[in-house]
Amino acid sequence: MINEIGPVQSRRHGRVLHVILSRPALKNAINEEMVTSLYRCLRDAAQDDTVGAVVLEGAGDAFCSGADIKNLALGVEHTRKYSTEVLLRVGAEAAMLLHEMPKPTIAMIRGPAVGGGLSLALACDFRLADSTATLGYAHTKIGLSGDFAAAYFLSKWMGAGKAREFCLLCPTYSADEAYRNGLLSKVCDVDSLCGEVEKLATRLAEGPTNALGCIKNNLKNAEELSCESYIAEEIKNFQRCRNSDEHREALAAFLEKREPVLPRVKLAK
Repeated sequence: MINEIGPVQSRRHGRVLHVILSRPALKNAINEEMVTSLYRCLRDAAQDDTVGAVVLEGAGDAFCSGADIKNLALGVEHTRKYSTEVLLRVGAEAAMLLHEMPKPTIAMIRGPAVGGGLSLALACDFRLADSTATLGYAHTKIGLSGDFAAAYFLSKWMGAGKAREFCLLCPTYSADEAYRNGLLSKVCDVDSLCGEVEKLATRLAEGPTNALGCIKNNLKNAEELSCESYIAEEIKNFQRCRNSDEHREALAAFLEKREPVLPRVKLAK
């Protein structure tokens, strides 16, 4: 079953939620309705205990071509409900939801992932692409500085030096180049991409959701906190996991040499 929220669609496959950017005639270019719909969809997914993993993808032959350039050129700001500043904030918060929600997120990339589309892909925990994928910063080409935390994620995945080169010189990477520079988790054959993504998403979604959420929180804290502050939060997360039914069942299954039957309970707060 496919649900539509404006130009964003979603469909469920077990505990995996697929979120689909859907303006295929424009290679899923981002406009006001798309960015606000995406934020709402991801916010709901983050709070839904029946969702174990999120896959972000594009309809048709593209992931996302970035901002709708024709709208920018026409100066349509006066027709919007929200100011540019508000929309940039909403898009950045959508990216941070992908990065920080207490469940794994995967970008499935075909064709171009550029500009804001690249930012959304980089915000995910995993990025799987096929050989048609191209990745580019793109903002420099239209005299803009970047959005949706693009440079933040590029610095994390590529390192500061390569990120400067990528942003300032604005090359377009093939899938293989992107993989070599740390921007992709895996490059798949065209025919196998969907299957590889589904296999990974299902594995993560059926895994220990509470523990995976706490691990993501540890990784976020490692980026932001001093070592002393990080350790304090790490201990809290460990205790949350240690006192959970999820841990008790996983431990019993390990000792009994069987597959665990993990309880699906509300995520630790």
